[in-house]
Amino acid sequence: MPAPSLVDAKHDGNDLHSPSYKPLAMLVGCAFFMEQLDATIIAPAIPAMAKAFAVEPLQLNLAMTLYLLLLVVFVPISGALADRFGTRRVFSAAVTIFTLSSLACGFAHSLPTLLLARSLQGIGAALMVPVGRMAMVRATRPADLVAAMAWMVTPAMIGPLLGPPLGGVLVTWLSWPWIFWANVPIGIVGLYLTQRLVPQFAVTTRRRIDLLGWLILSLGVGCLVIGLDLSHAKNNVAHLAPVLLIVALLCVFAYWLYSRHHPNPLLDFSLARITTFRVSLVSGTLVRVGYGALPFLLPLTLQLGMGMSPMQSGLVIAGSALASMLMKTATVKILRYFGFRSVLIANGLLCAVGLAVCALLGPGWSAYATLCLLLISGISRSVQFNALGSIAYADTRREQTGAATSLNTTFQQLAAAIGIALSAWLLNLFAGLSGDASPTLHSYAWTYLALALIALLAVPVCLQLKGDAGKALTGG
Repeated sequence: MPAPSLVDAKHDGNDLHSPSYKPLAMLVGCAFFMEQLDATIIAPAIPAMAKAFAVEPLQLNLAMTLYLLLLVVFVPISGALADRFGTRRVFSAAVTIFTLSSLACGFAHSLPTLLLARSLQGIGAALMVPVGRMAMVRATRPADLVAAMAWMVTPAMIGPLLGPPLGGVLVTWLSWPWIFWANVPIGIVGLYLTQRLVPQFAVTTRRRIDLLGWLILSLGVGCLVIGLDLSHAKNNVAHLAPVLLIVALLCVFAYWLYSRHHPNPLLDFSLARITTFRVSLVSGTLVRVGYGALPFLLPLTLQLGMGMSPMQSGLVIAGSALASMLMKTATVKILRYFGFRSVLIANGLLCAVGLAVCALLGPGWSAYATLCLLLISGISRSVQFNALGSIAYADTRREQTGAATSLNTTFQQLAAAIGIALSAWLLNLFAGLSGDASPTLHSYAWTYLALALIALLAVPVCLQLKGDAGKALTGG
């Protein structure tokens, strides 16, 4: 089979390697922000929604789990769809699906209709970010890729942290449907900008989409996410968790055997032979498991452990998110001066320390001291995520961008879901070991330390990089 080639449909002056990468990067970053925001914004609205639907609040957990599940399941197919139909077409369709389903979520009158609309919202979100990232990587000069990635990744780190406080504000001052309707005007503006900013890249050699591989992956991912979620449950279905996790492992093994003999697998694990991509994938997954738990742990720690109000904790978290914004341009300079290898190793240690220090949070901490701690942690996290997101494309060919983006984004979403489920399981584990009926501040401290250890495991992976790895991305 001949190697696939790319075709670039120029549009409104948006040429390949356009000198202005910021508009496209900001558009994709806003899509990333909305995707991550909607994963957590529903949490404070659950009591009000349960009352409106006349159901138990625990049943609304399905609305959160289903969204995350659809994100992970549909990300792998996004690259194949974009290669086949073009980046602009698929991105436009994804924004349309996300916007209309957000509107439908707000008008839902029962739990089943909400779950249906929420599923469509998850599908739209799953297609938006990988396809937007593909377009951005292909349209950006290598020397500008780190800066472009910073503009894209930073909003995504803020979204999960702002979700709970923003959801609380909307529910308090308006009503629960507005947590979904707020997406509609943003989606309309996004559709307009998509036609002006997103280039139409497509693969000229049409290849069949691997539906069988997608079904195997979907079953495995679904069993893994649901199994992890049930592993810390205290109800009559908790015993199903080990069965689902075993099925997930069997599906992963089956897909590995299947993909080895498939000419065009949906997730191309052969990309792991590229050192820079392998380091980004493995190290990034470990760091994101650790930090993926923060949107779940931080609000609980600040409110239950330190006595802050929801508004106070929201302001502290929002303030810490500003550190990520401040590091956009600084990341490029840091990487140019020190190089990817040195930064990923030294800053990776700081990321692990940032999680470990969160174990010290308690009633004795003032809001100012807490904000300073989270600012420092946010700076190191921002640099690490920007560097890992960029180094993934240092040595991949342009025609591999779709496969690389699908594989990388799938593991990013999976790591975030695992981080939340793992942190909940660890909280219950440490509470049980201490003889407590429910998690205490002591349980939270041990959970932060365990997550810091996972993030620390990402550092040795970066030792595989050469000293000049990613040099073309920074001009250093």
